[in-house]
Amino acid sequence: MTSASNPLPLAIVGAGQAGARMAAALRKQGWQERILLLGEEPETPYERPPLSKEVLAKRADPLVGRIYPPDWYAEHDVELRTGCRVAALEPSARRLTLESGETLAWDTLVLATGCRARRLALPGAELEGVLTLRTAGDALALRERLRPGARLVLIGGGFIGLEVAASACSLGCDVVVLEARPQLLERALPRRIADVLTVRHRREGVELRLGVGVAGFEGEGQVRGVRLADGTLVEADAVVVGIGGQPNVELAAAAGLACEDGIRVDGTCQAGAKVFAVGDCARFDDAWSGRPVRLESWENAELAPQAAAKAILGRPEAYGGLPWFWTDQYDLNLQLLGLKQPVEQEVLRGDPDSGSFCLFGLVENRIVTAALVDAGRERRPVKQLIEARGPVDPLALADLDTPLKQLAKGR
Repeated sequence: MTSASNPLPLAIVGAGQAGARMAAALRKQGWQERILLLGEEPETPYERPPLSKEVLAKRADPLVGRIYPPDWYAEHDVELRTGCRVAALEPSARRLTLESGETLAWDTLVLATGCRARRLALPGAELEGVLTLRTAGDALALRERLRPGARLVLIGGGFIGLEVAASACSLGCDVVVLEARPQLLERALPRRIADVLTVRHRREGVELRLGVGVAGFEGEGQVRGVRLADGTLVEADAVVVGIGGQPNVELAAAAGLACEDGIRVDGTCQAGAKVFAVGDCARFDDAWSGRPVRLESWENAELAPQAAAKAILGRPEAYGGLPWFWTDQYDLNLQLLGLKQPVEQEVLRGDPDSGSFCLFGLVENRIVTAALVDAGRERRPVKQLIEARGPVDPLALADLDTPLKQLAKGR
């Protein structure tokens, strides 16, 4: 029963990065009522980027990216329940049901259900050693198999696959990457940047097979190889399927919320009456590309909760900052601003052979995308230039003697 001293809580379903930041944003912005944070994993909320890098390559604690110390939640009056799965939502009744059968009433609901790793529905996919990487438990299971001389096959030449490839290579593994497309990270990177990564991985000893299809997995109990569409067998001691994330929308869809490769939200992260969605699971209209997008990024998990908190507290502001992504592979850092789209001109700033350079995509002399290779110091002025949405001189943009800060100030 609810009383004035024990009001219905604001419930957050999903205790990952976005869920934890949601609770923090509400408290910071002045929310005084109860907050209930429900998470399926047994761990307290943590960031996932370190899983493919420090946790694998340096054997760091899987919770090295813990969002807050365990006692933070009680100190901020956030009721955190881990190992707690929500089985059903009833938005009209403002009620949810846990897998245990317990029902909980709520006043406002935030869905931060995130993604799960996509799997391949192919013969042998259930074999021991066919793995994915999404959780701390996944990282521990994979790390135990990354021994010198072990043959690791990665299916998917995206961010996760390439980061794991770099980590495994540094540990002395024999690494093969299988990618269906003719280019690494084709949906995210311009060809010139993908070529830089291709050259670097091959230089480190990674075998890249591009434009190949996977038909299934071979082995008796334990995976021993990946069968390609052309019949070739690629031997493996372990396989990591890294073909992207699948948004966890089942709860929302069953509850009648609009879903389309993510939970559809408006410009304030609202999915329905008193219902919001943030992070990897949410799909919104991107102001930069002009199309609906779902962003699986660290920054989105940080910023969307701040926008949702403002809306919940009655101070709505449109959400939709310039998308920003990064990846670390070996000692190479790549940062991307904006989403890949058709461009009229590419402008190169710096010499790729020097190890540090930028590549800009322009439309009508406006920068719409940028890739920074070992040039993170330039991110701030580049962001300012893109957000200004004004024309720039391509020659000045390419000229290393013209500081980007100077161009940005001119905007």
